[in-house]
Amino acid sequence: MSTRTYPAVAMLGTGGVHVVMLLLLGGLLARQTPITPPELPALQLVSAAQEAPPKPVAQAQPPKPAARTPETRRQSRQPQPVRPASVVKPAPAQAAAQPSANSVTAAPPAPPATEAAPAPAAPVQEPLYKGAYLDNPKPVYPPLSVELSETGIVRLTVHVSAEGLPTAVSVAHSSGFPRLDRAAVTAVQRWKFVPAKRGKEPIAYTFIVPVEFSLKTKP
Repeated sequence: MSTRTYPAVAMLGTGGVHVVMLLLLGGLLARQTPITPPELPALQLVSAAQEAPPKPVAQAQPPKPAARTPETRRQSRQPQPVRPASVVKPAPAQAAAQPSANSVTAAPPAPPATEAAPAPAAPVQEPLYKGAYLDNPKPVYPPLSVELSETGIVRLTVHVSAEGLPTAVSVAHSSGFPRLDRAAVTAVQRWKFVPAKRGKEPIAYTFIVPVEFSLKTKP
């Protein structure tokens, strides 16, 4: 077997051959060994709130009271006018709900029946005591009163019943002479009367009856 030597190898010599062989071996090893990429460190997401603590908010300092002058002291001593409290107007009431179509509306109550005004009372007619048909005797003029010239008018209060009889007779106003007063009462107690009437109904009635005593016209 003949040995064939390449001209490039001969030029490099033994050392060069070794270098070439190492290069070849390195390429073979590079092909066989897988290359693993370097592991990167895991990234952690940190919010801005976690990165830096919140800065404290500076509180506003209260304003310093102004120096009180004599004028401000006088104003502070003067009583402040009291403002009237504001009147809150009540909110308008909500409109009443409209009745539905199915609802039955109640009929308004009938107006109360007006009572008939009472009829005016009929006028009252006083009793009657004058007239020939009644035949009432005249009072007797006392003889002593005639001698003494006693005259006057006696006014009597007479209560006449519904039957026309005098049930009570008394002196309402004296004539000034007791004899004339007694004579008038005695005469009227025997009289008859037409009873008083309210409309057509006879009623009891009290009224004043004058009795006159005069020497010119003796009773």
